[in-house]
Amino acid sequence: MLDFANASALNCLYFSMLAAGLVFALGTLLLSNGGDADADAGDVDTDVDVDGGGDLRLFSPVTLATFMAVFGATGLVATIGFGVDARASLLIAALVAAGASLGVAYVYGRVLVAMHGSTDLRQADMIGIDAMVITPIPADGMGEVMFEVNSERITRPARSFDNGAINRGTSVVIDHVTGVHVVVRPRQPATVAPEQPPTSN
Repeated sequence: MLDFANASALNCLYFSMLAAGLVFALGTLLLSNGGDADADAGDVDTDVDVDGGGDLRLFSPVTLATFMAVFGATGLVATIGFGVDARASLLIAALVAAGASLGVAYVYGRVLVAMHGSTDLRQADMIGIDAMVITPIPADGMGEVMFEVNSERITRPARSFDNGAINRGTSVVIDHVTGVHVVVRPRQPATVAPEQPPTSN
C-alpha cells in the first residue's frame, strides 16, 4: 500500500513537471513574440563556450522549460509504461532531461550566435549611409530616422551626434550605432568652388 502511495505521488510529480514545463514553454514563446526581439534580456544565463562555436545558455527559459517537460514525460513513461521503480525512474528522467536540455541549449546558443552575427553585419551596413529624420530629434533627446539598407526600408530611434536638435525632414548621415539606436549628424551640403574672376589679357 505504501509503495502504491509513493508511486502515485511520484507520478503526480512527473505530471506536474510535464504540465509546468509545457506552460512555461508556451508562456516564454508568447512573451518573446509579443516583446522585444532581443529576448536575451529576460534570461538568467550561465554561458559556457564550446570549442569556440557559441555559448550554451544553460539557464534560459527555453532550456528550463525543456528540462521540466522532458523530466516529467520521461518519468511517466518509465513508471507507467515500463513499470520502472521510483529510484530508477528518477535517475532515468533526470539523465534524459539533462541531455535534452543540453541539446536545446547548444542549438539555442548557435541560433543566437547566428542572429548576433547578422545584427553586426546590419549595423556595419548602417554606418555612413544617408537617412531622413521622421520624428524631430530634440536637444539631448531621442527622435527617429528612416533609411534604406539593401533595398529594405528601416526606421530606428536616433540621437544627434552633438546632442543638438535636428528638425523633421532633415537629411542626416549615420555616424555610428549604439545598441538599438543610431547616432546621426546633419549631412553637410556639397561645397561649390567659387567662380574665378575672368583674367584680363
